[in-house]
Amino acid sequence: MAGLIREGFAFIFYLAVPAIPVFAWHLLLVSRRAERKQAGVEVIAAGALSMAAPAAFWVGDGGYQPAGWWLWALTWLQSAASIVHAYLRLSQRELDQVPPVGDLWVMGRRALLYTSFNLGAALILGWWGIIPQLIFIPFFIQWMETLWGITHPASGWKPTHIGVRQLIISTIWTILFIICWWTA
Repeated sequence: MAGLIREGFAFIFYLAVPAIPVFAWHLLLVSRRAERKQAGVEVIAAGALSMAAPAAFWVGDGGYQPAGWWLWALTWLQSAASIVHAYLRLSQRELDQVPPVGDLWVMGRRALLYTSFNLGAALILGWWGIIPQLIFIPFFIQWMETLWGITHPASGWKPTHIGVRQLIISTIWTILFIICWWTA
């Protein structure tokens, strides 16, 4: 902290302001043993954790740039979609048999809405020139994974298998995001 302050980045600590109530809320849930299987809580917490993206960008770039807020929003959107996708895959584990196709799409509706929104937003914002035009590519990969996950349920999969697959997709997303952001 002292180093950031000394180098003129004290403004970065304002990013902790929204994180403090989220952290307090999480501690309250933990004290009540009510933090598990709370996708909404995880999505909100991901937003607070995504504040690291603009902080790193601003420090790396040498100062405040409005583009840092786009990094925050885009990383939060990706994290939220990943959380909802993981909940879908974990719920599919409990299936004894593969349900009819229509039921699979109903199960995956929320995950598909998140990834479709993200892909659409990235396409539109890129087309308008607000964010790098090719930034839709990592969101397209995540969207394709959701489509695959809906049509290929994780029935009987171990949570570790789901987590490792999610880690691989998120790693690919991150690498592609960095490439698409910095080559613009």
